[in-house]
Amino acid sequence: MFRATGAPLWTSAQRASHSIAPVEGDRGVVIDSLAITEIVDAQRTVGEEIVGPGDWLTGRERVAAWREVRSSRTDRLDQERRQALTPNAVSGRHEATAELSAAATEVVHRVASDPGRLTRTWADEQIAELDEETYTELVGVTAIVSVLDRFDGAMGRAERRLPEPIRGEPARVRPDDVGDVGAWVSQSTGPTKANVSRTLSLVPQTNLLWRRLVDTHYSRGAEFMNLQWDFPLSRPQAELVAARSTALNECFY
Repeated sequence: MFRATGAPLWTSAQRASHSIAPVEGDRGVVIDSLAITEIVDAQRTVGEEIVGPGDWLTGRERVAAWREVRSSRTDRLDQERRQALTPNAVSGRHEATAELSAAATEVVHRVASDPGRLTRTWADEQIAELDEETYTELVGVTAIVSVLDRFDGAMGRAERRLPEPIRGEPARVRPDDVGDVGAWVSQSTGPTKANVSRTLSLVPQTNLLWRRLVDTHYSRGAEFMNLQWDFPLSRPQAELVAARSTALNECFY
């Protein structure tokens, strides 16, 4: 079962027709109360959904992946790889857990701790062990929970408790409209406004959660094509933050 991912975003016109009261945030910054509502709603919904059965992973496997994302912050092997000139200079590999295979654990740790130096060869090796659907969902889950945890940290909040996994079976349905578009994994072959928007199209349920975070935290859904935003950050300001964050995180895209 897959539930809805929250209320739709407000457009600039809808916002203009309502009185939006500013409020003071955790660190004394005055911010838009509606923006807070949208972000909080999205994070709550995604946090609840991500621990349920997904496209190819069970709820237990997704929660286990979230746990490994957190472990990567202090893991010795991850730290040694980050400090090395190349991660290939450090021997060793992450071991399997009760819920995740060694390959799955390796994918989560590498994506969470050193994403800027991943290579096509490395990805092909993991996909050969896992299959590309499972690999793609692991990447998606890692990205989603990283956003939730990093946002909490940036706001000075205590780390949220890992939820209990929701029982059930994954959908295990491969979309008909995916194929080779030159990426590391199969993606939607249909028209798209940006390649990044179809990154997780191989795993549509996971992609819905990812797009929910992207829309509320950055692109604003349909408003993305509007170059004049009536939001707490103007469009140029949002793009400056996005570009700087991308550079700091060594985003391949």
